[in-house]
Amino acid sequence: MQLLEASQNKLLYLTREDDYKECFSSTSNGIIHLDSEMRMKNLNREAERICGVVRTSVLGQRIDIVLKKHGEDFLKIFNLSEYKKVKTTNFKLKQKDQFIYINTDSLLLLDSCGEVDGLIVILQDVTAVRVAIKQIQTTQMLMSLGELAAGVAHHVRTPLTTISGYLQIMLGRLEDDQYTVRRDILETLLDEVSYINSVVKELILFAKPPVEKEPGVEINKLLDEALLLTFKQIGGEKISIEKQLAKQLPTITADKNLIKQAVVNIMQNAIESMADEGMLSIKTWINGDLNMLVISINDTGSGVGADILARVFEPFYTTKADRMGLGLPIANRIIAEHGGFVNVTPGEISGTKVHIYLPIIDDRINRLTVVHQQILNLQ
Repeated sequence: MQLLEASQNKLLYLTREDDYKECFSSTSNGIIHLDSEMRMKNLNREAERICGVVRTSVLGQRIDIVLKKHGEDFLKIFNLSEYKKVKTTNFKLKQKDQFIYINTDSLLLLDSCGEVDGLIVILQDVTAVRVAIKQIQTTQMLMSLGELAAGVAHHVRTPLTTISGYLQIMLGRLEDDQYTVRRDILETLLDEVSYINSVVKELILFAKPPVEKEPGVEINKLLDEALLLTFKQIGGEKISIEKQLAKQLPTITADKNLIKQAVVNIMQNAIESMADEGMLSIKTWINGDLNMLVISINDTGSGVGADILARVFEPFYTTKADRMGLGLPIANRIIAEHGGFVNVTPGEISGTKVHIYLPIIDDRINRLTVVHQQILNLQ
């Protein structure tokens, strides 16, 4: 209980060893107690197991000698000069013929005068947790691959069946290697081959977009071009457009054709969700804290349910019978290749809100995994 309070208060005050002996014997975590001279004062059985030492042979010895085999990085967690009050780290340790993963919490010990009296290090073996997470990730990956394979099989098998059927009929009607093919049959066969080619092309775009970045890409100009292309392709005469594009936005280094493709895919989804009429809102601004450009595409369509929202970036997942379900996954992949990401949420009143985040400077890309949750909280 005292160790728990110490974790909350960032400090641990010990007056008598009896105060913590019960914690040493009852906790499932490893605990090491060092004095101010970095000598091993006490440790429990779990700490013996994790560190690969025998308690009776290490008591009274300096920690840098006892645990030298684990390397200098591991020994740093026992260095009193490294601390202000508390420190949490993660390590991979070799134990016999295998590795274990541990989480460490180190807390300074103070005497009644407030002087440093030693160190308590709490060791938690998280190997089983990491293995379970790895298994879950592997299972999810295999499930995704299975769904991807099923989607490819479905979208390729149907036109192949049509092509095969026509060719068998034609083969059966051959006489002296002579056969006159009707124009409509040839057009059907060509359409089916074209469809297969489209599936393969979009799969390649999803798997590995051929990114060719160039400096000086103007996002606002790109959005205007994407709007013209979108409405030319699918109409949307009853859809009104509201634009609030920030002026004097900095240019970025990007593949403008791929970014335009991603934006068009998102706009097409938005327009198709507004069957009769609606409003398509396009906004841009700069997130100064993150040094990123933000593109907002909002619609007033039917919206996205929670069950669908969780799967919008899955390939071949679609609620439309005449669509392949690769539009949003490709858009998400393209933006990811540029160091950004796409966030889809329900609209404030109705419809769907899509935010695209793009880094202004390339060296910000490495920070994206760290700030992703911050961005979600800012919306």
